[in-house]
Amino acid sequence: MKHNYLIAILPPPELSQQIDEIRKACSEKYKIYKALRPPVHITLLFLKNLDDTFEPQLINSLEAARNFSPFTQELENYDAFVRNEVVFIKAIINKEITTLYRNIKKILGDAAKEPRSQITPHITIAYRDLKDQFPQIYTEYKNKSFEASFPVDHFTLLKHDRIRWNILRDYVAKPGDQQSELNI
Repeated sequence: MKHNYLIAILPPPELSQQIDEIRKACSEKYKIYKALRPPVHITLLFLKNLDDTFEPQLINSLEAARNFSPFTQELENYDAFVRNEVVFIKAIINKEITTLYRNIKKILGDAAKEPRSQITPHITIAYRDLKDQFPQIYTEYKNKSFEASFPVDHFTLLKHDRIRWNILRDYVAKPGDQQSELNI
Protein backbone atom coordinates (compact mmCIF):
# COMPACT_ATOMS: atom_id res chain seq x y z
CA MET A 1 0.00 0.00 0.00
CA LYS A 2 1.15 3.56 -0.66
CA HIS A 3 1.05 6.42 1.81
CA ASN A 4 1.93 10.10 2.00
CA TYR A 5 4.56 11.27 4.47
CA LEU A 6 5.33 14.73 5.77
CA ILE A 7 8.63 15.85 7.25
CA ALA A 8 7.83 18.99 9.17
CA ILE A 9 8.61 21.38 11.97
CA LEU A 10 5.76 21.48 14.48
CA PRO A 11 5.58 24.59 16.66
CA PRO A 12 5.15 24.11 20.40
CA PRO A 13 1.59 23.30 21.56
CA GLU A 14 0.69 26.81 22.79
CA LEU A 15 1.73 28.45 19.53
CA SER A 16 0.13 25.68 17.46
CA GLN A 17 -3.13 26.25 19.31
CA GLN A 18 -2.95 30.01 18.69
CA ILE A 19 -2.36 29.47 14.95
CA ASP A 20 -5.04 26.79 14.80
CA GLU A 21 -7.53 29.33 16.17
CA ILE A 22 -6.59 31.64 13.28
CA ARG A 23 -7.12 28.76 10.81
CA LYS A 24 -10.49 27.90 12.40
CA ALA A 25 -11.70 31.51 12.29
CA CYS A 26 -10.81 31.73 8.58
CA SER A 27 -12.41 28.35 7.96
CA GLU A 28 -15.66 29.29 9.67
CA LYS A 29 -15.89 32.71 8.06
CA TYR A 30 -15.25 31.48 4.51
CA LYS A 31 -16.61 27.90 4.78
CA ILE A 32 -13.30 26.33 3.79
CA TYR A 33 -11.93 23.37 5.71
CA LYS A 34 -8.97 21.66 4.01
CA ALA A 35 -6.33 23.71 5.81
CA LEU A 36 -7.60 22.28 9.10
CA ARG A 37 -6.72 18.69 8.20
CA PRO A 38 -2.96 18.65 8.84
CA PRO A 39 -1.48 19.80 12.13
CA VAL A 40 -0.02 23.31 12.29
CA HIS A 41 3.41 22.89 10.72
CA ILE A 42 6.20 24.16 8.49
CA THR A 43 6.75 21.66 5.70
CA LEU A 44 10.32 20.56 5.11
CA LEU A 45 9.41 17.83 2.60
CA PHE A 46 6.22 16.17 1.43
CA LEU A 47 6.68 12.60 0.18
CA LYS A 48 3.77 11.40 -1.93
CA ASN A 49 2.67 7.83 -2.60
CA LEU A 50 5.59 6.00 -1.02
CA ASP A 51 5.26 2.26 -0.72
CA ASP A 52 4.96 0.93 2.84
CA THR A 53 8.09 -1.13 2.29
CA PHE A 54 10.06 2.16 2.13
CA GLU A 55 8.90 3.29 5.59
CA PRO A 56 11.59 1.55 7.73
CA GLN A 57 14.29 2.90 5.43
CA LEU A 58 12.77 6.40 5.62
CA ILE A 59 12.65 6.29 9.42
CA ASN A 60 16.27 5.11 9.63
CA SER A 61 17.58 7.47 6.95
CA LEU A 62 16.23 10.53 8.72
CA GLU A 63 18.41 9.74 11.75
CA ALA A 64 21.31 11.19 9.76
CA ALA A 65 19.52 14.56 9.54
CA ARG A 66 19.60 15.00 13.33
CA ASN A 67 23.01 16.65 13.06
CA PHE A 68 21.58 20.18 13.08
CA SER A 69 22.02 22.81 15.77
CA PRO A 70 18.81 23.99 17.45
CA PHE A 71 17.66 27.38 16.22
CA THR A 72 14.94 29.96 16.69
CA GLN A 73 12.27 30.15 13.98
CA GLU A 74 10.58 33.51 13.57
CA LEU A 75 7.08 33.94 12.17
CA GLU A 76 6.04 37.31 10.81
CA ASN A 77 2.81 38.49 9.21
CA TYR A 78 0.83 36.91 6.37
CA ASP A 79 1.41 36.39 2.69
CA ALA A 80 0.17 34.19 -0.15
CA PHE A 81 1.21 32.07 -3.07
CA VAL A 82 -1.12 33.82 -5.49
CA ARG A 83 -0.71 31.30 -8.31
CA ASN A 84 -1.61 28.37 -6.03
CA GLU A 85 -4.14 30.31 -3.95
CA VAL A 86 -2.56 29.63 -0.56
CA VAL A 87 -2.72 32.09 2.35
CA PHE A 88 -0.13 31.61 5.08
CA ILE A 89 1.85 32.97 7.99
CA LYS A 90 5.39 33.70 6.84
CA ALA A 91 8.18 31.78 8.49
CA ILE A 92 11.31 33.87 8.09
CA ILE A 93 13.90 32.00 6.06
CA ASN A 94 17.20 31.52 7.85
CA LYS A 95 20.43 29.61 7.34
CA GLU A 96 19.47 26.89 9.82
CA ILE A 97 16.14 25.92 8.24
CA THR A 98 17.71 26.05 4.78
CA THR A 99 20.54 23.74 5.90
CA LEU A 100 18.10 21.32 7.55
CA TYR A 101 15.96 21.22 4.38
CA ARG A 102 18.97 20.61 2.13
CA ASN A 103 20.40 17.93 4.42
CA ILE A 104 17.12 16.03 4.45
CA LYS A 105 16.85 16.28 0.66
CA LYS A 106 20.42 15.03 0.27
CA ILE A 107 19.89 12.13 2.69
CA LEU A 108 16.68 11.00 1.00
CA GLY A 109 18.06 11.39 -2.52
CA ASP A 110 15.64 10.21 -5.22
CA ALA A 111 12.91 9.49 -2.66
CA ALA A 112 12.57 13.22 -2.01
CA LYS A 113 11.46 13.98 -5.60
CA GLU A 114 11.52 17.63 -4.57
CA PRO A 115 12.10 19.96 -7.52
CA ARG A 116 12.68 23.02 -5.32
CA SER A 117 16.24 23.86 -4.38
CA GLN A 118 15.06 26.49 -1.90
CA ILE A 119 12.61 26.13 0.95
CA THR A 120 9.81 28.69 1.30
CA PRO A 121 8.89 28.14 4.95
CA HIS A 122 5.33 29.01 5.92
CA ILE A 123 2.34 27.89 7.97
CA THR A 124 -0.79 27.51 5.85
CA ILE A 125 -4.00 29.23 6.92
CA ALA A 126 -6.13 28.53 3.83
CA TYR A 127 -5.65 26.47 0.64
CA ARG A 128 -7.11 23.93 -1.81
CA ASP A 129 -10.86 24.52 -1.32
CA LEU A 130 -10.80 28.32 -1.71
CA LYS A 131 -12.65 28.62 -5.03
CA ASP A 132 -13.58 32.29 -5.48
CA GLN A 133 -12.75 33.39 -1.92
CA PHE A 134 -8.98 33.63 -2.38
CA PRO A 135 -8.86 37.37 -3.30
CA GLN A 136 -11.11 38.24 -0.36
CA ILE A 137 -9.17 36.09 2.12
CA TYR A 138 -5.82 37.39 0.93
CA THR A 139 -7.04 40.99 1.09
CA GLU A 140 -8.20 40.41 4.67
CA TYR A 141 -4.98 38.79 5.89
CA LYS A 142 -2.24 40.60 3.94
CA ASN A 143 -2.52 43.70 6.12
CA LYS A 144 -2.86 41.86 9.43
CA SER A 145 0.16 41.47 11.61
CA PHE A 146 1.40 38.36 13.33
CA GLU A 147 4.66 37.85 15.19
CA ALA A 148 5.97 34.89 17.09
CA SER A 149 9.11 32.84 17.43
CA PHE A 150 9.84 29.41 18.78
CA PRO A 151 12.82 27.14 19.36
CA VAL A 152 13.38 24.35 16.85
CA ASP A 153 15.23 21.45 18.41
CA HIS A 154 13.55 18.65 16.44
CA PHE A 155 11.65 17.85 13.28
CA THR A 156 8.85 15.34 12.88
CA LEU A 157 7.93 12.56 10.45
CA LEU A 158 4.19 12.17 9.95
CA LYS A 159 2.25 9.56 7.98
CA HIS A 160 -1.22 9.96 6.52
CA ASP A 161 -3.46 6.95 7.15
CA ARG A 162 -6.07 8.10 4.58
CA ILE A 163 -8.03 9.79 7.39
CA ARG A 164 -5.56 11.90 9.37
CA TRP A 165 -1.89 12.72 9.86
CA ASN A 166 -0.16 10.69 12.58
CA ILE A 167 3.25 11.33 14.13
CA LEU A 168 5.64 8.46 13.39
CA ARG A 169 8.75 9.87 14.99
CA ASP A 170 10.39 13.03 16.29
CA TYR A 171 14.04 13.57 15.41
CA VAL A 172 15.78 15.57 18.14
CA ALA A 173 18.82 17.61 17.15
CA LYS A 174 22.25 16.15 17.89
CA PRO A 175 24.67 18.91 16.87
CA GLY A 176 27.96 17.64 15.51
CA ASP A 177 26.83 14.01 15.08
CA GLN A 178 26.88 12.04 11.86
CA GLN A 179 27.31 13.88 8.57
CA SER A 180 28.39 17.50 8.41
CA GLU A 181 26.08 20.29 7.35
CA LEU A 182 25.94 21.31 3.73
CA ASN A 183 27.61 24.58 2.81
CA ILE A 184 25.13 27.14 1.58
